[in-house]
Amino acid sequence: MTTLVEQLKREAANPRLGLSSSADGSVALLHHCFDASTGPMGHATQLRLALALNGGGPLQQQTSASAGLKALWSVGQFNLVLPGQTGTYVSPAVEVLGLAIDWPSLHGTPFEAEALAPLANALHRDATVSALLHALWSAAETQLLSDALLHAGAHAIIRRLGQLARLPRHPASRPLGTAQLQALIDYIDASTDSRPNVALMARAVGMEETRFARALRAATGLSPYAFLTHRRMHSARIELARGRSVTTVAHAAGYANASKFAAAFRRVIGHAPSATRLRATGTRVQPG
Repeated sequence: MTTLVEQLKREAANPRLGLSSSADGSVALLHHCFDASTGPMGHATQLRLALALNGGGPLQQQTSASAGLKALWSVGQFNLVLPGQTGTYVSPAVEVLGLAIDWPSLHGTPFEAEALAPLANALHRDATVSALLHALWSAAETQLLSDALLHAGAHAIIRRLGQLARLPRHPASRPLGTAQLQALIDYIDASTDSRPNVALMARAVGMEETRFARALRAATGLSPYAFLTHRRMHSARIELARGRSVTTVAHAAGYANASKFAAAFRRVIGHAPSATRLRATGTRVQPG
């Protein structure tokens, strides 16, 4: 029988950036750059969570049991595939930080995987899930990721997903379309010398401010300023990983005060910007 780690290695073609797993094979943490691809999706017993760190674009998932997913996968959003949720996918090129769990093998889960069904076939953005994943990977990169820590992190993420799944679902405004969301991202990325306000962001997608704010929240779960901050912080992470100084990156992100930038970065990414810059020249986890 193919183990969780063996399957991940095959799917990622021996991940170049890193793979770390628990001794019992129930949990694996993956950092990999996937090429654009299409193929079968899902596994009978595995839960997969993938957080986009870089790249992204149109994502499609089709299953026999639901309407599937068709959305723009943006940096900072995660996708969740539940055990038994099989079908096909079309994915853009994307760098991901992922968590894979063999559900029956992980002891002490607080509920059945079916309880997370409200999160399936959608993209999500959550600071707690993002911070937990980054913290686990930071420990892995510095060779400090023990079995106990990996299991505790997996349980913490599962509990948070359970909280998100239980949130009330209110009737939502019509979300921004894929083309509109991409136009907004392009506008934010091009406005590196300023911090756009809601009116300017709404104008970039051809909408009135209030309707734009509702449509953006329906598409991403974030207010306009929160979306702007998330996009700027993930772009900053890439620049810091290239070795640019924290001060330079802070100014490029529109922050005159490096301390305020550091606070926003930690809130979105889960660790200090200096840690990202240091790890750019540090030891990477080797596949295996």
